[in-house]
Amino acid sequence: MRCQYFRRTIQEAAQLARRAESEESMHPNRRATGDGRDDVFHRYCLPGGRYRKLIGGNFMWNMGREDRASFGRAMALDSRTITDDEVRRLLGGDWRERLTGAWLTGFDRRREFQETISKLLLERREPYAGKGYCFALARFGTERDAATLRSYLKKYLADLDLRSDQPWAMGALLVLDERLGSDRAGEFLNEDGLWERWARAGRPPIFEAAAMKAVLEGWCLFAEESLRSIVDD
Repeated sequence: MRCQYFRRTIQEAAQLARRAESEESMHPNRRATGDGRDDVFHRYCLPGGRYRKLIGGNFMWNMGREDRASFGRAMALDSRTITDDEVRRLLGGDWRERLTGAWLTGFDRRREFQETISKLLLERREPYAGKGYCFALARFGTERDAATLRSYLKKYLADLDLRSDQPWAMGALLVLDERLGSDRAGEFLNEDGLWERWARAGRPPIFEAAAMKAVLEGWCLFAEESLRSIVDD
């Protein structure tokens, strides 16, 4: 079942990327905003097609080991050098900027943006950036982040027809439960609980909470290893 799940995860990440590219093709020319957002877009989102690699954690599935290590190193360096003002511009931008900003704040655990990231996740504005918010909250690692993820799941698991970021939020909450010694996810994982009902309502294979935890753990480990690589140098 887990192998089936991960194949589905890879397929869905690729589909998200293709969908994003299709939407972009309809609006190929990005207009200047006059507020400095174009500068941060070209500086942090575009190099090497970064934001496309971040969609659904695409870099974990479609890059070789060396390329992934180089990608992680660049992310780590930028996460350490980006200014707070630049982060604010990214998180106030479109989905490409918010996605990139969320990953950069998560990499370096910029907890001063905890409130902004939490608000963006709960608002559920678009289908692309939410997974980045889940990653950032998992990296921040506090009780407040766990509470945000619980609130998101309580609200959006109840909508059985909504296929959004619930699996990634569950994975992040399980990571935090283990780290904090809590059991916030337990209320959703009971037999015939909200998670089971939501998961069964979708197309097979059914999402596994443990598999989603492994995905978020993999992202967090990737960030840690990437940060260590720039320190070791």
